Amino acid sequence: MTKKFTDEEYAAILPKKQVGTAVLFFNTKGELLILKPDYKDGWLVPGGSTDNDESPLHSAIRETKEEIGLDITELQLVGIYYGPRKGVFTDSLKFIFSGGTITDNQIMQIKLQIEELEEYIFVSPEKAIPLLSPSLQKSIPACLEALKNNTVAYIE
Repeated sequence: MTKKFTDEEYAAILPKKQVGTAVLFFNTKGELLILKPDYKDGWLVPGGSTDNDESPLHSAIRETKEEIGLDITELQLVGIYYGPRKGVFTDSLKFIFSGGTITDNQIMQIKLQIEELEEYIFVSPEKAIPLLSPSLQKSIPACLEALKNNTVAYIE
């Protein structure tokens, strides 16, 4: 006879997956905003892990506010990246949004999260990509293409 699970028992056996976000911001020259974290090598874009009971969109908005001090709520989904299990880390989904072009005035208002970030720069996407994590190196070109075509990229 097959055992019937309670909701709690069934939820306990379901796989767990890490969910994160990344946000692409550009200046008026079309250069990409990248951030230098103090806790690992390389550069990244604003974003991070979603909190429990938080949607990817709300996570991206929150992380943008926390990391660069800008309250930008109009974000466009441009990509979804699937990352396989890597060492101690479970497999993951990263929702990649575009925050569009930020103004010179907004750039002057950037305040980095001093607990995690050392500096920021704007560089061409071509120069930024080699500086970023492997997942961003793989996903950003597809997301830039999706932005041009007003579509959403799926990247594995």
